[in-house]
Amino acid sequence: MSIKPSESAAGSEWRITGLGTCLGRDDAIGLALVQALSEDAAWAGYCVLLENADAATVAASLLDWRQPVILVDAADMNLLPGECRFFADKDAAMILKTSSVSTHGLGLAEGLELARTLGFDCAVSIFGVQPFDLSPGQGLTPEMTERFPSLLSSLKAACSNRIHPAANAQ
Repeated sequence: MSIKPSESAAGSEWRITGLGTCLGRDDAIGLALVQALSEDAAWAGYCVLLENADAATVAASLLDWRQPVILVDAADMNLLPGECRFFADKDAAMILKTSSVSTHGLGLAEGLELARTLGFDCAVSIFGVQPFDLSPGQGLTPEMTERFPSLLSSLKAACSNRIHPAANAQ
């Protein structure tokens, strides 16, 4: 499943990319947040979903796009469940727990490192959300669902610091 962003010149526009799987409870939070963001016409052209993407797929997408990106994903960051953090990819290896099991195969930090090694030189920021539950199952946990409006507001605020959708709305 993907949302095709509007075409723009390579390297000039940010992409907001939701990551995760709909089969791992709160692992779907990145997909759900970016899907909800895409329903706002001002943000729709920036949004894309990469469902079930492994580290190699993320790296290949970054290399193909050649654009700055905000990655939105469930992430084990030693925060309280439902809390979020917005950070630059250079901090990913320190913030993301490398001992955690990733549904993406290799972890997000490794996918970013692979893209950088292969020549991706655009800005990357990560909007991570500490999950409540990553066990098999469909749908966000009730606790994450309760936090969803607040998380969506936080994502919009974080993205607004990088992107100014009103200026680009037609």
